Amino acid sequence: MRGALFRMASCVMLCSAMLWAHSGEDAAMLRGADSLYHRDFASSFDEFIVLFDETHEPYYARLAAQAAMGKGDLEAAQRLAELYIKLSGDRDDSVVNKILADSYAKQGQITKALQVLERVYKQEPTPEITEVLANMYMLNQQAAKAQGLYAALYAENRNTELLKKLFMCLAFQQKHQEALATLSGHLLEVGCEGAFCEESLRFYEDLQGLDMAKNVFEEIYKTNPTIPNATNFMRVLIVLKDYQEAQGVAKAFPFDKGLLLDLYVMQGDFVKAQKEATHIYTQSGNPRFLALEAIYSFNALSQPTRADAQAIAKKLDKAITLLQKEALESKKKPTSQDSFQRDVFQDAFFYNFYGYLLIDYELNIKRGVEYVKKALVIEPYAIAYIDSLAWGYYKLGDCENALKAFAQIPKDQVEREEELRAHQYQILGVCQNPAKSAKESLPSPAPKNPTPKSTKE
Repeated sequence: MRGALFRMASCVMLCSAMLWAHSGEDAAMLRGADSLYHRDFASSFDEFIVLFDETHEPYYARLAAQAAMGKGDLEAAQRLAELYIKLSGDRDDSVVNKILADSYAKQGQITKALQVLERVYKQEPTPEITEVLANMYMLNQQAAKAQGLYAALYAENRNTELLKKLFMCLAFQQKHQEALATLSGHLLEVGCEGAFCEESLRFYEDLQGLDMAKNVFEEIYKTNPTIPNATNFMRVLIVLKDYQEAQGVAKAFPFDKGLLLDLYVMQGDFVKAQKEATHIYTQSGNPRFLALEAIYSFNALSQPTRADAQAIAKKLDKAITLLQKEALESKKKPTSQDSFQRDVFQDAFFYNFYGYLLIDYELNIKRGVEYVKKALVIEPYAIAYIDSLAWGYYKLGDCENALKAFAQIPKDQVEREEELRAHQYQILGVCQNPAKSAKESLPSPAPKNPTPKSTKE
């Protein structure tokens, strides 16, 4: 607020100073005015303070107050502005009141700031002053007063930032339906673009208005069925878990190849997810989709056999080999940091899944442990990967390392997850009771590690 009010006063001050100088004021006043105009506030302050001390003219206290505000001396600015009012008796000087409002607000004296700002607003009801006053009302928890000001400003230009302030103001007063209706009206009349669309969805969620959001975004999509509008509509459907309807929208547009796949995974339909991953891999040749095809085929099986695990491990081995080749080639090509991070974390998931499969079905335990270690290099604190490593050491009969690895998993995490509890029971049961053989304690294949909810994990 300080900068906004301060800039508005600057030109007025300089023009007034020039007129005063023309009436016979000396060179010191001109130097002070020039320094103020060129934002050399320290020099300007020194000039005007000397002039005030010599003449005791309220006008110089006024100019010195502005210079003090400019150089960040709030105490001096406030004292000089108040001195000007005391000496001149002028409580309606808009420049002085702006300085006082800035100073009071900066010091957290919101009630005082409001009192002088209201006087400024009566004289200058500009959009800038109006918004500052509305903001101050909100800071002082006077939302009812702020609402009218925000509403008037928003009605003039339909600005999304003002809409958000109006929305928050209404929500603060528990006027949830009015807030949602205002937001919906804007989206339907003005439209929805960029990040504001995602923010709008959060607003609907916060006020439990997702059903209204669905109607609004569906209407926008049907009126103008573009890819951005379809994407926004699907965002709502996914939050509402209306996956079937979202699939219908996804099939109508050439979206990101992984989107439809993600929708199948969200529903736990791994048969369709496998087919979609196969289709995408055939079209794109991207080995990540070959890896996902293998993982989804495993999850589609109710009781995977060792033969199933061997076939899936073979496909994963091929995919990982291709990924490693791709990684070597990509070092020669520029890539975005976001894309690089996403791919690397997904590769870590593949390494762990492959390693866990080799360990759990005893296809090649040592090789499995090595791949789990590769995953942990990328994500050293991933609980699932630490569990895989402990399970691998246990299967190798290396109790010391199995106990050491499993000890890294927080106890509360173990208590929450059935698979971790099962592994803890086995590892502690054998490794802390040497008389009991591992063969007697080993269970049927442990539950498999979780499948990612998104192809982009």
